[in-house]
Amino acid sequence: MTATDANWIVITGSTGGIGSEIANQLASHGKSLILVNQSESKSQTQRSQLLSDNPSLKIELVIADFMDTTQIATAIEKINELPGRVDALYNNSGVLTAQKILSAQGFESQFAVNLLAPYQLTIGIREKMARPAGDTPAMVLTFSSSAVNSQKVLNLEELANPKKVGGIMSTYAQTKLAVTALAPALSATLTANNILIRAVDPGATKTGMTTSGNSAMPKPLQWLVPLLFSAADKQAAKLIDSANPSAFEGRSGIYVANRKERKLPKPAADKNTQKHLIALLERALKG
Repeated sequence: MTATDANWIVITGSTGGIGSEIANQLASHGKSLILVNQSESKSQTQRSQLLSDNPSLKIELVIADFMDTTQIATAIEKINELPGRVDALYNNSGVLTAQKILSAQGFESQFAVNLLAPYQLTIGIREKMARPAGDTPAMVLTFSSSAVNSQKVLNLEELANPKKVGGIMSTYAQTKLAVTALAPALSATLTANNILIRAVDPGATKTGMTTSGNSAMPKPLQWLVPLLFSAADKQAAKLIDSANPSAFEGRSGIYVANRKERKLPKPAADKNTQKHLIALLERALKG
């Protein structure tokens, strides 16, 4: 398609789970979407389905592997080249595994996808989201998890390439705690461009990540998924509400769960930890 000026909403990992439902719900309100995914075929299928209900919808596809900073950099260039500006960024893409898998740059996969990629994308399209102080602020959402509540410290030394990779209450939880810390860590920087950032816990959700017998999920928790985990469309609606700039009195750098502002986990609220986290991510991007 030939893009025209638009107020875009960027969604990563939009072809499944919560990301798919966010795209569906925003598309139903006529929002212009930039969908960033690894699979071109799945992305094309999703775009066709969305356009079948609203043929006039503006949808751009950007293909990138979130385990490769070089591909993310190319994705950032493509987004920045589109006419118009970005109103919101949903950093939805994520991975949960108990297997040690290294990215193209040698980083553990959950660090690469759950933390480094959202940081790189947020910083990379910041100017595309910037707007005058009098305008409605743009919004960045980072995706947290209730698993952060099991973590007492954020081990920065082990974050990028831990000696041992654990499941939802271990390595995954550490990356989610770190991405939660990104909200307060980047708040002042982004506010200078009239951009708000919030870490949002979507809640326990029935997705392929949690219902496909993932070995990173404890067996008892797998058994409870059908009973205690909510449908993706319900959780997506909570996330969209949390992305409203006027919600929570327009506050930035906060942690939200179940449509309510919560106290930041202690390690995520620590200013020194936030400073060293940003330094770690910058070193990772510089190689």
